[in-house]
This record gives sequence, structure tokens and C-alpha cells, in this order.
Amino acid sequence: KAQRKHPALQAPRCSAAMPVLALQQDAEDVSDSDNSESRLQEQSQKKQDAYRQKTINMELAKLTGIKGVPVPARPAQPQSPGRTKKVIPNDFVTAKPKSALERTLNSTLGRTMTIFVFILNYLLLIFLTISWNSPDRWLEGQAMPLACAAFLVGTHLYTAVPVLSSYSGLMVSETGVDWKTYFVSYRLAYFTSVPGVILMYFGPGDRAAFGLPDGGNEDISLTELTLGSYRYFRAHDGFVALNLTKGITETLQKTVHNRNVPRLSRYRDAEVVNNREPFSSEIEPTVPPGFMENYRIAPVFLEWAPCTTRYRISAGCLNQNQVVGWAVATSRSLCTNLRMVSCREQDPLLDPLYHCTDAPVRGQVFKGSIQGLCGRTVPPPTSEVIDELSALLLLDGWPENRLPNVTHGWYDVWPEECINNTEKCESQWNSIEMLGLICVGLTILLALLPWILDCRTDAKIRTAMAFQEEIKTRSKKGATIMF
Repeated sequence: KAQRKHPALQAPRCSAAMPVLALQQDAEDVSDSDNSESRLQEQSQKKQDAYRQKTINMELAKLTGIKGVPVPARPAQPQSPGRTKKVIPNDFVTAKPKSALERTLNSTLGRTMTIFVFILNYLLLIFLTISWNSPDRWLEGQAMPLACAAFLVGTHLYTAVPVLSSYSGLMVSETGVDWKTYFVSYRLAYFTSVPGVILMYFGPGDRAAFGLPDGGNEDISLTELTLGSYRYFRAHDGFVALNLTKGITETLQKTVHNRNVPRLSRYRDAEVVNNREPFSSEIEPTVPPGFMENYRIAPVFLEWAPCTTRYRISAGCLNQNQVVGWAVATSRSLCTNLRMVSCREQDPLLDPLYHCTDAPVRGQVFKGSIQGLCGRTVPPPTSEVIDELSALLLLDGWPENRLPNVTHGWYDVWPEECINNTEKCESQWNSIEMLGLICVGLTILLALLPWILDCRTDAKIRTAMAFQEEIKTRSKKGATIMF
């Protein structure tokens, strides 16, 4: 009983134990929060490790999964590489330093010389284009040299002169700057020059190639013509005996021909078939090997006579009827003119025209008495052709004093429209010439216009530069101005 204490005495002891319990509880709470933070950190670390491992696995899978580029069984479609020119911007382009010659050309003097070189070359090309094919040039042997000169001048005009123009500043530069806009008219001159050359060739060029007349309209005889002059004529007499036509073939190599009198030469009888009437015994010959050119030659009598229309003529008929010349036709093709042996077979045609101005009559279809031949006098063929023709006529019984020679008249009787109607052709030539002169004049004007404007512009530029230099000189103190 003495040891029992009053509850009031035990109260302070209980109150002292309460703070200890509270502290223990707080410590437990603190440890629980630390544990939760550590767990969160561990979980985040595990997630990071898992993500890193997954990333590494993906990269390894990519590296180990690429085994090469798959190649299809069929080849790829052909493709052309891009050919677009890479253009450097103008801001990065630096012009090369010009030489003394380039500086001289790119001046008023250089441009003046270039423009006059263009005009002189163009006028020379026009002259050569018109005159090279005239009959006088062919007779003098100047036709082909002038044609070659025209080709060279034209090549120089449209290739070398533009290069000279680029150095003179008449063309657009690489950078596209420092170019005067009125120089475009000089470039337009090249476009108008081409139709000018073409029109002058087909206008006055054709007129010059046609040649001059020999006599008027059926007021001249064949015996009065200028032989070998390439002049055209409209005679009041003349008859071509097509029934006596002979043919001569030129071959590459010399061959033995003619069964009756064997001869060795490059010219042989073409065995022309003149008699195509029913039941005739003449046979069309074959083309000899190495064929190069064909000739058709027929005698021309001063007047028509019945005995001259037969397929065989007698010596008495030849003595009574004068042979004034020979109508000749040759192969007309570029291949034969170039002396090639692989040419297509050519059959020259003798088709004389009579009374060509009033009522044209073709000798191939007309049968009866006729005269009044139209044609053109030409130089005689080579001596080999005349020699072979004489041999063929001797075999037919012709007397020696009637055989052909170079002093006889030789005529090209191929029908020409302008011989029949000279006035129509003259009118056409004049019209074409007028258009050609307009193009030529426009070309020269377009070439001279920029020269005039350039001289004025450069004069103003020099005046402005001189004034600027004068102002700079005056602005310097103590400077002495000398005039």
C-alpha cells in the first residue's frame, strides 16, 4: 500500500513519455520519405538505362542490318545527265585585263573599221553572187574561181566578222553590261543581209546568167551568129534533123569498140535508136561499163528539105543542102558534172523549138516543113567527141567536106522559157531586183546607223571627260592651266 502512488503523482511521468513517442514517429516518417525518394531515383535510373540500351540496340540493328544496295535484275532506264550550263552571277565575274589591240578595237576607231569591213564584205558578196554565172565569165574561165571566192567571202562575212564585232563592243559582252542599246541595229543587219543576197542572186544574177541576145526576133540567120558566145538567138532559118541524131558515150577507161572499124578510145557510139516506127530492126543498146557522160548530136541545115528527113542521108543531099552547125545536148546532172562513174543513166534530149516568140512549135512532135530555130550558141565539145562523131558519119557515107569541126556552129536547142517570153522574165527579174535592193539598202542603213550614233555618243563622252579633268585641274591649288 505504501508503494502505491496516487494517480496524480503518476501524471507527470506519462506526460514526459509523450514527446519521446512523437519524436520516434517523426523519425519513422523521415525514413519513409527518404526511402520513397531513393526508390524514385532507382526507378528513373532504370528507365534511363533501359532507354539507353534500347537506343544502342537500335543503332546496332541499323549497322548490322545494312548488307548492301539491292540491285534489280533488269538494268535501269537510260538517263542523260543534266547539261544545264552553270551561270556565275555577274557580281562574282571579274573581267580579264584587255590587251592594247583589244582596247584599240573597242573604241570609236575600232568600231568604225569593223562596220566598214562588214559593209565592204557584203557588197563584194553581192557583186560575186551576181556576176559569177554570167556567160562572159564562163568563156574567160573565171566562173568557178569567182564562185569559190563568193563562198569564201560569205564564210568570212558570217563567221570572222561577228568575232571581230565582239571584240569591238558591237555584240553583247559576257557580263551583259557596258553595251550600248543602239548596237542592236547592227545585229539586225545580219538578218536583213541574207534575203538581200538571195534576192540579188535570183534577180540580177539570173539576168546576168541568161546572157545577151544575138539579133532580134527572127531577123538574123544562123550564118550571122556569133559562134561560141552563149548568146541566145531567134533565127528566121535553121532546121534540126533529129532523124540523123548520133549518140556518143564517154567511159572511164579506153575500150575497143565498133565491129566494122575497131577503135581504142574512151568515146564510143551510143547506138541511138532514131527509127521507132513499127517493124524497125533497130535494138535499144545497153549502157557500157564505166559510163560517165552522154552526148546527143544532130546536124542543123539552113532550110528544110525532104531528103534531110530520112534516116539515111545521101551525099547528093548533103551537097545540095548546107550543114550550118550542130545541135548538141549533154547529160545534165551534178553527178556527171563531177565526173563520177556511179551516176544514174542520163538520156540527153534534143527538143528544138521553132518560132518561139509567135507560135512555138516543138520539133519532137511536129512533122512537116519548118524552120526558124531558137536556141543558144555554145562552144564546141572536146576534140575527142568531134573525132568520134566524124568517124560515125564516115561509116554512114558522109563526104569529108561535110564532117563537123570546131569552126561550125554549135547550138544548145533546149527549150528556155525566157527565150520564148523575154519580157515576162525581165519583169520578174526587175521585181526581184527591187526587193533585193531594198534589203541591201536596209542592211547598209542598219549597219551605218549605230556608227553615227556611236560617234556622237563618244564625242559627248570625251567632252564630258575633258570638262571633268578641267574641273579637277582648277580645283588644285597652285595648278597652272595650259590651253
